[in-house]
Amino acid sequence: MDERRGRRGGRWTAPAEVPGAVRAGLRDAVGLVLPVRCGGCAAPGAAWCPGCRRAAGVPLPGSGPVPGADPQVWAATACAGPVRLAVTAHKDAGRADLRPELAGLLATAMHRALVTDPGLRAARPDGTVLVVPVPTSRRAGRRRGEDAVAALTATATRRLGDPSLTCRPVLRHTRPVADQTALGRAARAANLAGSMAVRAADLRLLDHAVCLLVDDVVTTGATLAEAARALQAAGAVHVVAAVVGATPPTTSRARVSA
Repeated sequence: MDERRGRRGGRWTAPAEVPGAVRAGLRDAVGLVLPVRCGGCAAPGAAWCPGCRRAAGVPLPGSGPVPGADPQVWAATACAGPVRLAVTAHKDAGRADLRPELAGLLATAMHRALVTDPGLRAARPDGTVLVVPVPTSRRAGRRRGEDAVAALTATATRRLGDPSLTCRPVLRHTRPVADQTALGRAARAANLAGSMAVRAADLRLLDHAVCLLVDDVVTTGATLAEAARALQAAGAVHVVAAVVGATPPTTSRARVSA
């Protein structure tokens, strides 16, 4: 196996054609002999260096939701610089060692939503808030070897330790969608329209449910909007979202990904 095919940003990753479980084992084994590099700046020595941790800890202005997003979404920080690189490495390069750091940021955003949004506050502490990760497509899941967003969401939910939170991956993709990288806001919305639904086995959970939808980043908001539509179509009465980072605005609008 050509090692050059398996290294990204100083971190070894198995080629995409290797099955997911095998890839995970290979990453663990190779990690014993190759130096760990920071997921934000590639400096050797740790998965997340002190400088990148400080940069990631700078919150967005205010404690409210990201302006212009529908559903309303809370973000821990800006998805730029080391945060953007770490999110990409976690999701696309198999850097599960970054999950504790990203989960800490996500838990911060989730907590802000839980204490700020009236609908979430009303559902706690006597009721239940359903925490729902945005689903990874089957193709992406096979390529990555896991659903990184679902794993990140579960880790952040456990970190909060709130008994009123129930984390469940109830959403599924109903059809393939095009790569969104080069698409604008309107094209992303059209590409995703009607592409998600609640799994049949989980429909009962959505009856009058209050949901906290979770993704790693938000860029145009199209993915979160489609996920919220699917939850509401299944019976959810209130849906807001939380993400690790929000893409900094280039105009007066905030932009979002997924």
